Amino acid sequence: MRPVIKAIIIGFIFVPVLPFGLAARLAHRLLGSALLFDTFAQAVSLVPGKLGSYTRACYYKQTLRKTYLDIDLAFGTIVTKIESSIGHRVYIGLYCSVGYCDIGDDVVIANNISILSGSAQHNFENPDRPIFDDSDSFTMMRIGHDTFVGDQSVIMADVGHHTIIGAGTIVTKPLPDYVVAVGNPARVLKSRREQSETD
Repeated sequence: MRPVIKAIIIGFIFVPVLPFGLAARLAHRLLGSALLFDTFAQAVSLVPGKLGSYTRACYYKQTLRKTYLDIDLAFGTIVTKIESSIGHRVYIGLYCSVGYCDIGDDVVIANNISILSGSAQHNFENPDRPIFDDSDSFTMMRIGHDTFVGDQSVIMADVGHHTIIGAGTIVTKPLPDYVVAVGNPARVLKSRREQSETD
């Protein structure tokens, strides 16, 4: 019964959100501008409770390259790149910033986490060049399905499937499937496959 009630609520929310989603999508497609997308993303990030989670699911379903209505994004969380993708049944906790990424199915991302748009998105090589000179270079980050990312982590490189990222971890290099990684910079603590074989 609860899935039916949820579907009805989301249906009622989807329609009022649609003008904002369409405007953001059209502005990006026709004008190459993410201004409306960013503005509405910031607004929907501040809607509290389950109503907020459903509102964010509707807005990102209407705007992102690919996502689904079964995602759950908590209060204060924002996706900053319209080209991003989020898989089925993804949970993203409080106050997260999600950059240019492709997140697989069944991923859990805890609170206060930054997923950057690559480890070298800002070009600081020339000290004579102004900081804001529009020379940013974005790289898609991939987080594999069935992966957990702990509180206050920073993701700057790809993360494999079925991988556990400990709280406060800074991922600067790609991590493989089925590992537990912790630290700054992240290091592989153990293989989850070896652990399951010994249990």
